[in-house]
Amino acid sequence: MVDRKKRAQDLIKYHSYASGAFGLIPVPGADVAAVSAAQLNLVHKLAKLYGVEFAQERTRAIVGALLGGVMPGALSSSVLGSAVKAVPFIGTALGVAVMPALSLAATRALGQVFAQHFETGGTLLDFDIDAMRDYFRKEFEAAKGEAAADAPAAAPQMDEQPVQKAG
Repeated sequence: MVDRKKRAQDLIKYHSYASGAFGLIPVPGADVAAVSAAQLNLVHKLAKLYGVEFAQERTRAIVGALLGGVMPGALSSSVLGSAVKAVPFIGTALGVAVMPALSLAATRALGQVFAQHFETGGTLLDFDIDAMRDYFRKEFEAAKGEAAADAPAAAPQMDEQPVQKAG
């Protein structure tokens, strides 16, 4: 039982980091497609780990309802982060600043929600989206905080003056 929980956490971590990396894809829309595929793959592997029958369309509906119902602002930032990549030079930089952290956080939160549901004997057929929204929201906020803490220190602002050595 403990081994299964650890394996589930390892799957969540792997897919979360993969989603964050996919957020770096510079092609608008390709990043969102890759992150979505990673999220579906994560749920598929968690279902297999817990011996739950996987249904791709049902999973897509659940994931879409959780993401759309809980974080419309983050989703619009995610889509905006993807779309802004179409703007030469600056767009890619702005998109890269938004997509990885949101992708990582959303995937981690989804993984935690599905792992907890499967751990308690749940299936995709009895997944109660309304009941899981608050749990997803809490996991997403926690994952966003962790992703921000893992990010490298911000670069100096343009108006900051470089420190000059005396002498």
